[in-house]
Amino acid sequence: MAPVRIGLEHVRWASGHELPNFPEALLAIPLPAGGPAWDLWCAPGRDEGRFQVAFRIHHAVHDGMGAAHDLLTLLCHDVPPLMRPVERMRPTITGCVAVVKDLTRALGGRLKGRSDYLPELRDPVRWAWEEAPERIVQEAARSARCTVNDICLAAFAWALRLDASRTAAGDGARRRDFDAVIPMSIRDHRSRTVLGNQLVAYRLGLPVSAESLEEAVDRVVAQSQAARLHRRRDATRWLLELSPTPVGAWASRVMMGPCTAPMIASSLTFPAVGSCLGARLLGASMMYNLTGGMRSYLSFTRAQGVVRCGLAYRASWRANTIPAPWRQTLVQFAPQEVSSGTGTIPPKR
Repeated sequence: MAPVRIGLEHVRWASGHELPNFPEALLAIPLPAGGPAWDLWCAPGRDEGRFQVAFRIHHAVHDGMGAAHDLLTLLCHDVPPLMRPVERMRPTITGCVAVVKDLTRALGGRLKGRSDYLPELRDPVRWAWEEAPERIVQEAARSARCTVNDICLAAFAWALRLDASRTAAGDGARRRDFDAVIPMSIRDHRSRTVLGNQLVAYRLGLPVSAESLEEAVDRVVAQSQAARLHRRRDATRWLLELSPTPVGAWASRVMMGPCTAPMIASSLTFPAVGSCLGARLLGASMMYNLTGGMRSYLSFTRAQGVVRCGLAYRASWRANTIPAPWRQTLVQFAPQEVSSGTGTIPPKR
């Protein structure tokens, strides 16, 4: 692999005085103009001897999986491990029918959403996050007989319910279920490093109204298992490949637009890496800047034995307290012999 040359115009060092809320403050700073739409920021860490790195790239250039590969290529001392590709499978008729129904629902929500509340562009974007040891999350998933992403989504829905219960409006609108757009990578062996967006998506109802965490898990699992069983990823990819480019672009805008669902909920797993910029990687979070009226972006990023729940949201939502109960929910749901062991769960950040 040839050495990667990084132009200094794309690397910026941020002091605590310049960016007191790093990396949240980056969401208000535009990408460099007149050149490749990416940059790399470095800032002091929260603890002595540590530092933070933020890699930003325009979504038109790369999606999350492609950006993660770019980041590892830039930072890793050794040849970076490739991101795990997606295996192509034959689409099913049931999956294709579900895609059409999903698009119809999204279009209906888009038309209706034109009269619904959309955050003003002046409403600033905020960032909140929390992390949990990956082993705890994996044990919670095994206990629930589901995937790590399923248990993370269910725990987040339960955290939303707990947050609603602490507010005056807890018995009303804030306990209603709502749809989240779930992006799915279609990067296979041939396309895992190419430029552009290699994504499809489906809608999943977040069960905020569930009366228990177990019910929330069951409802999330039922939807995600149906998506996997009917090969929604492959059905959506196949239909997009058959469609003319303008039709596919229109369908993607309908599915991912802010009027379709109030939240995009993605997940990303980093491969194990060694030294990055001369230091050991401790964790990672995938962020997304909310544009065009988008309300919130949720990410679950797995890296170096840690799962981070990151939430970008409009300031009027006041959602900064939600990631903490997400973590506590997972710790409590894990088997007792795992969650109660001394030294296995680090203190809250």
